[in-house]
Amino acid sequence: MLPLVSIIMPGFNCSKTLARAFCSVINQTHTNWELLFIDDASTDNTIEIAESIRDYRIKVFRSDVNSGGAVTPRNRAIYLAKGKYIAFLDSDDSWESNKLELQLNAMVLNRCYAACSAYRRVKNDKVISVVKPPSIISYSKLLNSNHIANLTGIYDCEVLGKFYQKDIGHEDYLMWLKILAKTDCICVKDVLASYSISETSLSSNKFEAIKWHFNILSKELELPFFNLYFRFFCYVYNAILKRY
Repeated sequence: MLPLVSIIMPGFNCSKTLARAFCSVINQTHTNWELLFIDDASTDNTIEIAESIRDYRIKVFRSDVNSGGAVTPRNRAIYLAKGKYIAFLDSDDSWESNKLELQLNAMVLNRCYAACSAYRRVKNDKVISVVKPPSIISYSKLLNSNHIANLTGIYDCEVLGKFYQKDIGHEDYLMWLKILAKTDCICVKDVLASYSISETSLSSNKFEAIKWHFNILSKELELPFFNLYFRFFCYVYNAILKRY
């Protein structure tokens, strides 16, 4: 029997993109999945769209009060997840149809318990760039650069346990560091996801992102002085390269 994959999706006022995100999950060639969609008290018709897409594998939950970010709804979905694997997709992003199948096969073949993939960065329906992470990502490599885009990541929670996110900015990066402290991550070289860039998104503020990253290295990981600044400058350098 195919292993169950739990797909974590938070959403707030995402009525314009939600159907596309849902359909990219429904079209997966790996068919044993559950999609946990947590509506974060949307004020538009997001919840109506979510409930109108009929598929028994889609589970829709609504929060009464907006949490102000993706962390709380993601953690709620992670808690509810029943799958052997946990994967992530935001409501404005999308997957290629063979995303889960290729990643599950890669993890088995390479004896890894986490996987990611190459992905495209899209703005106003135009491809800005394609990001291709290293074939194998270790904890050390992830310290130097945020190689794992959250929408491409998947891990085996049956083996590794569940990992929850901390509301600190770059919460997904810290989560993946904790995961890679236990396993390497295999990267499927195919472009398997599309990441939507928005001018209003939190991650679009580059100065805030740099501050968040430094905070993770210094306060969350408590790296020694020289290691801290070496890793930080590697991150800044690689972040610049990733955009060009």
